[in-house]
Amino acid sequence: MARKMSKKQRTRQMILRGILVLALAAAGLTVAYTLIFGGRVEINLNDRTHAILSGSNGGGTLTAEVDGAEEYEDFFDSVVVSFSKSEGLSNQDEVEVSYSYDRDLAKEYHLKVVADDEFIVIRDLPDTSELAVEDMFEGVSVSFDGIAPLCTATLEFEGNSFGSIFSYQIVNAKEYYDLGDEVTVRAIFDEDKLFDAGYTPETPSEECLKTFQVSGVDAYITSADEITDEMLSSLEAQALTLFTDANEYGMRIFCDAGLVPVYINKKCTFEWVNPTLLSSYLYVVRDDKVGELGTHVNDIKFCYEAYITQADNTTCKCEAIVRFEDIYIKADGTVELNLESGEIISADRRDKNIKNVLDTDNDDEYVSTKLM
Repeated sequence: MARKMSKKQRTRQMILRGILVLALAAAGLTVAYTLIFGGRVEINLNDRTHAILSGSNGGGTLTAEVDGAEEYEDFFDSVVVSFSKSEGLSNQDEVEVSYSYDRDLAKEYHLKVVADDEFIVIRDLPDTSELAVEDMFEGVSVSFDGIAPLCTATLEFEGNSFGSIFSYQIVNAKEYYDLGDEVTVRAIFDEDKLFDAGYTPETPSEECLKTFQVSGVDAYITSADEITDEMLSSLEAQALTLFTDANEYGMRIFCDAGLVPVYINKKCTFEWVNPTLLSSYLYVVRDDKVGELGTHVNDIKFCYEAYITQADNTTCKCEAIVRFEDIYIKADGTVELNLESGEIISADRRDKNIKNVLDTDNDDEYVSTKLM
């Protein structure tokens, strides 16, 4: 038979049970707290963030770098530091700094993230003078050589007051330039070195450009509008002086016509008689062929009707072509007709053969315009 407990014993037992319940409850809270908070790693973004100030007073720039941790690389890659203002900063400006990050990654890595918004005051930006683009190109020029559209461009730099801070280059340089083409030059510089010298650039190096136009050079004629009647008259007069000895063509033309050549002292006696101008043409090289080996910029061809005769007065009617090459206008406006280039390049009794020489419809190098 169980012994009956006294009132005092029962009271003591109840107290012990209460203590046990409280102890168990406290232990549970401790375990819960440990599970929730005890295993988390604290990441203080405020302490890990470095604000980097660059530039000069009135043109300062703020950027940020965050010290990461390799084991939480994904999380730190998600961190974004934002400034209420990050460009055009002046001393005493107040800038608010705020943070954002991937909260799911923070939870996955059991991170306790501290990222309080804060304010920083801009200080110690140096005072500088703004340097205009025109001043950056002090001492820079481009010279042109040759005859347009075969001009070459050379960048020339005589030096300026900025020492070795600047260098220059032609942007998208071409082998040849035409009259009126633009040559763009870029000024290359290190902004930090420019700041150290006390200047702020009006525009960054990538946009610091100056354009020079091809002018003051000789230029080949490329349009029929540039050919005057006076020029044609001079060329025609020179062309007529070329119709002297016809021996180069007489034998072939006479034989083709079934005529018997006459020899005196074992030499042919072919001569030109009465050349009459039929037409004239300007030939200009196509744009994509300018400067290629074996091509020149322009020709003027004259087509003549003429007779070839020999010592026995036998004659044969034919057509002949006289060509002048590379006519150009000098920078002072005078014309160089290049008369010494004139030569008879073809003669034939068959009109279709002459037309084939004059025709450029299928020519991939030249375009022709009839002058008369």
